[in-house]
Amino acid sequence: MHIQSNNWRLARRTFLRGIGATVALPWLEVMSENAKSITTAGSMAASEIPRRTMFTFWGLGVEIRAFTPPDTGKNYTLTPALQPLAPFKDECTVLTDLESYTGGHGACSCLLTGVNTTRNAKTLTSVDQQIAAFHGSATRFPSLVLGTVRETGFGGAFPMTLSWSRNHTPITPENRPEVLFEKLFGSEDNKSLAAARQAMARRASLLDSIKQQAAALQRRVGMRDRERLDQYFTAIRELEERITVDSEWMVRPKPSVKRPDFGQGSPRDRITSDGRGYREYTRLMFDMIALAFQTDSTRVVSHIPRTEGDEAKCYAYETKSRWDLHSITHHDEEEAKLVLWRKLDAMYFSEWAYFLGKLKDAKEGGGTVLDNTMAAWATTNGGTNAHSAKQLPLILCGGSALGLKHQGHLVKTGMPVSNVWQTVADRVGMPLPENFQGGVAKGIVKEMV
Repeated sequence: MHIQSNNWRLARRTFLRGIGATVALPWLEVMSENAKSITTAGSMAASEIPRRTMFTFWGLGVEIRAFTPPDTGKNYTLTPALQPLAPFKDECTVLTDLESYTGGHGACSCLLTGVNTTRNAKTLTSVDQQIAAFHGSATRFPSLVLGTVRETGFGGAFPMTLSWSRNHTPITPENRPEVLFEKLFGSEDNKSLAAARQAMARRASLLDSIKQQAAALQRRVGMRDRERLDQYFTAIRELEERITVDSEWMVRPKPSVKRPDFGQGSPRDRITSDGRGYREYTRLMFDMIALAFQTDSTRVVSHIPRTEGDEAKCYAYETKSRWDLHSITHHDEEEAKLVLWRKLDAMYFSEWAYFLGKLKDAKEGGGTVLDNTMAAWATTNGGTNAHSAKQLPLILCGGSALGLKHQGHLVKTGMPVSNVWQTVADRVGMPLPENFQGGVAKGIVKEMV
């Protein structure tokens, strides 16, 4: 009897070991379950596809009238604002006329949660963190939470963030590409690893002690305090899970990636008042995200490339504008401001096109990283002055290998943005958590699956 041997197949987590160095390999076709031999290595099996998600928020939206295509369907007409996305037209769906729970300033916290705002007491977990929990320990970093600022947004109650933990707390974004690179790819010697293991053991011991004391306290308090303690226990469980995952990944080497030239100091600090340095900074952040996806260091990212504040002044040195973007949105139908806003929209979409290009250029299995990634351009700033929760645009890109069927331009009047996230969760394969999006989501976008 002939027994077929597959001992030539490489494991997904294969490392090259040399003198004093261990280097992780990228995904190779010979690692696939579909591979029949070394010479006929296969494409990725469905179970091997890394189902990635990327959520972005662009403060102050777009000049919606000039942005919106005049026709619908796969053969829709690209408006000047969308022209930079021409190379990706078949890999994106432009959705218009959506709604969010709230809009205008300080509304970004509801984008991924459905209902959280600075004006209410809602603190639901964001969809990116729910997907990260679904993936579990599949990657070294369950998610990356990124942005251009670390301080609070409009209203001052929360950090300018899209991401909310299972403990109902906002997650502060990382905004420095050089720090992000070190987190993802920085090397660690034996001494630093030993110190990290000791610190992890101390944290685990401390958590055990705290958990025992909190359990004893729970029997002595009223119902409302027990609810607060339940949240506290949730935070402890998250920390315990994180310690377990970190300890497992600590013995695995990080991918070996050449360090980019970040220049002197942080690129974030080199953005001037008239916007010089913004393009370099933004693209470095996108480079880091693309590398994180390529090396399978994470499968979930939330990012705020443009806030409603200082970043809205970008490109002023190129356009010679005397207004920042926020001032432009209060245009009162002044033609000069509208013309400038439309020009700026195309310039910002060139940055999004740059990122999509990075993913499309990276081969993975029989396709590209973009095929295995659902990347969303989104905002909660809609209407003709970008201060409304209505008339919202959203562009969902990539994900063809995950079963997304792009439809060009869809007009979905009054449909909640949360429905798009339910569609994303469906393609990831994640069962919907209880009270998903605070009950705002009403179903998937059926045309896209």
